[in-house]
Amino acid sequence: MNILREIGRAWRAEMNTADKVRVLLAFGFILGAFSHVGWLIWHGDLWYHGPAPDWAPWFWYSICVVDFIVCWLLLTRPRAGIVGAALTMITTLTVNWTQFPTFEFGFNYVLMILTVFGAIVAITAIWLWRTSRWKFNPTSSGHIAD
Repeated sequence: MNILREIGRAWRAEMNTADKVRVLLAFGFILGAFSHVGWLIWHGDLWYHGPAPDWAPWFWYSICVVDFIVCWLLLTRPRAGIVGAALTMITTLTVNWTQFPTFEFGFNYVLMILTVFGAIVAITAIWLWRTSRWKFNPTSSGHIAD
């Protein structure tokens, strides 16, 4: 079954508010991965790192891969996804704030948005852990987790 179709069906019929927030966070991780690649394309260089250290693109690409994994976990394994989301945001924010907080003027907006997203993940994590039950099951339709 198409994952987006299943999420849409469950959104109307099965999901509680916490489930919906978790799904939105999952897509937030995908948006983060795509926005990073968009940033690189905007600057015309897939290895662009401005005044950041040479290893910065490797870190950012690694986080992009992790973002897709966290998204999938948030949709299919809610508790593992919540832990993955929190750890990813802690790592990403720590590195971005300590290694290149003044990377470029435009990057500061990205860092602020990333920080707000990280705060939302942190603020909702315990609530999601306790309340979110729906999960996507790729072998059948979505269902309420035990």
